Amino acid sequence: MKKLLLASLLFTIAYTMAAQSKSQLGIRLGLNNAKILNSGLDNKPGLYTGLFLAVRFTENYTMQPEIVYSNQGGNASYRNGEDININYVSITLANKFFVSKNQGFHFILGPSLDVNFDDNFINLINDNGENLEITPIDLAVFGGIGYEFDFGLALELRYKQGLIDLDFNDSGEYGGNSEENQLNRVFQIGLAYKFNM
Repeated sequence: MKKLLLASLLFTIAYTMAAQSKSQLGIRLGLNNAKILNSGLDNKPGLYTGLFLAVRFTENYTMQPEIVYSNQGGNASYRNGEDININYVSITLANKFFVSKNQGFHFILGPSLDVNFDDNFINLINDNGENLEITPIDLAVFGGIGYEFDFGLALELRYKQGLIDLDFNDSGEYGGNSEENQLNRVFQIGLAYKFNM
């Protein structure tokens, strides 16, 4: 009985919050500047694009679930152009905190689950003919700032830090320190637009 009452209470609270909130679909797109830390690889430019649902709970807080394609990895200029290209589908939960009630300037914080959608593993061959595999998922945290205009367009700058070792550089083949974790790091700059519904 207690479980039923608790479930009913949680459902009522969730329903009330959803009913009082304003939801809008939108798109995000922009540029990545990605790097695999401790790998010896150079920065790699890439693109990101995706969809989101902005749920405005209060005048100062919006929760924004997102699904985003993100091209990451690193450039290996010293290996005759054998770059590492990782294509992720990122499932993120952006929390936007607005400084004023009239939208405008805001801070962004949240977690991200990144899944390599090529085939879960990227198979690389080193000079010794050994297979190198990159971990198929990454957990990340991100933060940033943005400015949202009244007509739905927003400019955003985000920094995303991966937390899971990509685990492909055990031999030090790609330079850097093979004893340290190889982690994704991405700077993103781009646009977001919310559709009026």
